[in-house]
Amino acid sequence: MTRPPAAPGDVDADDRGTRTRATHPGDDPSHRQRHHPLAWLLSHASRRRGVHTDAGVPDGANEVLERLATLPLSVWSYRFDHESVRHLGPMAQDFAGTFGLGSSDRTIAGVDANGVCMAGIQALHRRLVEVEAELDRLRRALGEANSTGAVPDRR
Repeated sequence: MTRPPAAPGDVDADDRGTRTRATHPGDDPSHRQRHHPLAWLLSHASRRRGVHTDAGVPDGANEVLERLATLPLSVWSYRFDHESVRHLGPMAQDFAGTFGLGSSDRTIAGVDANGVCMAGIQALHRRLVEVEAELDRLRRALGEANSTGAVPDRR
């Protein structure tokens, strides 16, 4: 069976499930570029270049967390999903505008979403450690005050 010619950028799967992308009109499927479905995992330094967008890239994990808190989230279904299926997450345009990451405001690369989540988790962890240290300090002060009968300092 012969497949119809592909348009540039069309994505198709071969018999093994490997995604392929047409690079020129009328490309023969045997000449398509191969893209594994998990190709975004190949994110080592030799494959990276600077991505520039209008939004500035966050300076650190705390800034990522602050921006993450303002990122609008939506619930939606894709046209091909069954009507009972729902997804939750940001729109690509909002993600690109908030973080200045990725090569397009039409998609969210998994590596960027994962990086934002990891940076946010790290910032939350640091904040939690600080809050736990402050709580321990207050518990010690309260314990000392109870043992001496003094009023604890209410800072």
